[in-house]
Amino acid sequence: MKEAAFAVIYPDIDTFEDHAKAVAAMICETRSFPGCIEAHAGINRARHEIAVFHYWESNDHLDRYLTWRAERGDLDARSATMRREQDFRTYSVP
Repeated sequence: MKEAAFAVIYPDIDTFEDHAKAVAAMICETRSFPGCIEAHAGINRARHEIAVFHYWESNDHLDRYLTWRAERGDLDARSATMRREQDFRTYSVP
């Protein structure tokens, strides 16, 4: 079964633009990761929020991707400049 992942990220206001650039670069890498069907990011500068959407061939593909990001330190690096914890949810897609 396919898996969709949604995240809303709340960067510190003073690091927002750097964070947005980093997320955009990460989206390019995500799209080329095995099992990724789609990956997109939306930026709302008025609210200082970044929304991320990933669509995967399976939950196993998503898990491998998240493990890869964690092992590289990408997730911790982004978390270090957030004003609050991100909202992250996954959904099985029949």
